[in-house]
Amino acid sequence: MTPDAVDADLRDALDAIAAVPTLLVACDVDGTIAPIAAHPADAVVDADALTALDQIARLPRTTVALVSGRALLDLRAMTRLGPDVVLVGSHGAEHDDDVALAPAASLSLAQVLRDVRHLSDAVAGVVVEEKATGVAVHVRQATRPDAAQLVAAVLAGPATRPGVRTTHGKQVVELSVVDTDKGDAVDRLRRESGADAVVYAGDDVTDEWAFARLRPPDVGIKVGPGATGAGFRVATTHELAPLLTLLAVARLRGIAGHRET
Repeated sequence: MTPDAVDADLRDALDAIAAVPTLLVACDVDGTIAPIAAHPADAVVDADALTALDQIARLPRTTVALVSGRALLDLRAMTRLGPDVVLVGSHGAEHDDDVALAPAASLSLAQVLRDVRHLSDAVAGVVVEEKATGVAVHVRQATRPDAAQLVAAVLAGPATRPGVRTTHGKQVVELSVVDTDKGDAVDRLRRESGADAVVYAGDDVTDEWAFARLRPPDVGIKVGPGATGAGFRVATTHELAPLLTLLAVARLRGIAGHRET
């Protein structure tokens, strides 16, 4: 999709929001600016999307953030963006290296990881992703019966430990010892940046927490199918990069307008 092919209502919304004094642009990664891969390590971020986000992040009174379920170290290695872009990992639990677990939470995390490993080691196709504040169990490559059985066992076992929060995504279930989500992350980013408005793009059920925190004139963009609270939708990750490019141009124009007034 080229910028010229963007839905007229979405183009108008982006043009309007680009003119606010202070803007926050936040995106999920997997399924949003990177096509979903069978194995998380194989995912590749759309180069045009990264270029557009980097351009937006360099503009005055504009904050760009990537809000992902991935661990922060993984997110940093995957995107390789400069310091102008804020990275938020583990659904908001890891915010630019700001992670501190209480001793009780650290012990709980170790127990959860042990239990998850015990349940998943014998199941083919399962990927267990360790994070600073939790563990994600990816079942995309397992057979559907094995995936269903493992998820049920995880929910009946380690997920029931006190203080453990469960988050469901696309073919993944995550257990965290920190009580936060992408909605909390967006609220924090809005507060810290002093943003007058927010653009948020995401594809997963976990992104619905962020969409739920948006308010006029914010713009929410759902990538792919499924029920959503976002006001706009594009079909694939490849359709988002032109939108980000359009937003970069509109934001530059909006900043120029503020300088002239």
